Amino acid sequence: MLPRLTHFAINTDDVDTTKQFYASVFGWQFRDYGTSDFVQILDETGESPMGAIQQRRKLVPDAPTLGFECTIGVEDVDATSAAVVAAGGRILMEKSTIPNVGHLIAFEDPGGNPVLAMQYERS
Repeated sequence: MLPRLTHFAINTDDVDTTKQFYASVFGWQFRDYGTSDFVQILDETGESPMGAIQQRRKLVPDAPTLGFECTIGVEDVDATSAAVVAAGGRILMEKSTIPNVGHLIAFEDPGGNPVLAMQYERS
């Protein structure tokens, strides 16, 4: 199993579009929770929450909260890169290699959030 995050929140101006983006790129499942401006992102079992997509808020006065920075482990970074573009995202950093770690890309989702995806070496 690839490393996974225990929890994170993705801030966005459009919860539905961002939810559709991540469903398309990573196959994530969601569960409504509370109001319509917040959904839980479920783990690979489809049962336990591992994060959330939420309506953008201003934690710092006069500055919108922009996304999250985390790395998501993937099996194939090239396929992920193609899925990002096909789903309406934008590549911020083309594939680079970190010796003895793996291959890394950075992309931006439709909500303007930067994300990293890493294809880890098997060793």
